[in-house]
Amino acid sequence: MKLGEIAEVVGGKLIGDPYYEVKGVGVPGKASKEDIVFCARIEDTEKVPEGSPVVVNREVNRQNYIVVDDVRYALALFLSEFFKEKHPSGISDKAVVSEGVVIGEDVYIGPFVYVGEGAVIEKGVKIYPFTYVGEGTYIGEDTVIFSGVHIYPRTLIGKNVRIHSGTVIGADGFGYHITDKGVIKLNHIGRVIIDDGVEIGANVCIDRALIDETRISEGTKIDNLVQVAHNCKIGKYNLIAGQTGFAGSVETGEGVMLGGQVGVADHVKIGDGVKVSAQSGVTKDLEPGKVYSSTISAEEIHKWRRIQAVIKRLPELWNRIITKKHS
Repeated sequence: MKLGEIAEVVGGKLIGDPYYEVKGVGVPGKASKEDIVFCARIEDTEKVPEGSPVVVNREVNRQNYIVVDDVRYALALFLSEFFKEKHPSGISDKAVVSEGVVIGEDVYIGPFVYVGEGAVIEKGVKIYPFTYVGEGTYIGEDTVIFSGVHIYPRTLIGKNVRIHSGTVIGADGFGYHITDKGVIKLNHIGRVIIDDGVEIGANVCIDRALIDETRISEGTKIDNLVQVAHNCKIGKYNLIAGQTGFAGSVETGEGVMLGGQVGVADHVKIGDGVKVSAQSGVTKDLEPGKVYSSTISAEEIHKWRRIQAVIKRLPELWNRIITKKHS
């Protein structure tokens, strides 16, 4: 690929030789002269060999470079064009496809995949080995399901969805009723719906609803090791980082961003555009458009012990303040 072609793809202004041959993409500190490097920070260009072309968001003192408004967006365009994902086609003779399954064109069903009765696999779907697709499941066009995914019966999955290895969709929610006769299981008869454009990371668990539906709405991206409990309604274009956990019946609005290890209590409603920092506990409804945090950052151990000692004495110290105030 030539530098001029790259500039055209990313929509940038080229300074230098449009015929400069690029053979790969590199990172600051490790790139060769045949690599192009996307530098979101200008100071990163100092770690790139002088001969290597770079993509930056302002003019720099280099021989060959491309100026764009948004370096990360330019990187996304570059990778999509020059490193296109490739998938096989065809149905393996080692797959088990049950009766009544509808299969579209250009579908891949790999070895040791099981597809249950009445499932619908639309055009361009790719299902990698050792995946289970339960009966009555619908999978929309161009969805990619990587190896070892388990999709329970009657799940609905939209177009252009990506589901990574180890994920389980549609297992029973954690629903029980405590009686004087013991703990009684509530049989979950609902389903899971995954809308168009959703990406689900590895080892994610999305539980089926008790009666209605658990839903992941359009464009939402879920990181690895996330738990979505029964009857949750996750809104459009949410970004949910790893090890986040949603208890039952949580609802989020559009454009919500949750950092890693956020825990959300049951029946909480999170408004549009809310951002919650990593390791925060959400126990009440959050108002739209606000940023929330309840984390305590790591401290040197001796300082942390002193802080803990003060925290334990807060009720006593508070009583002293109140007593002094009213004396």
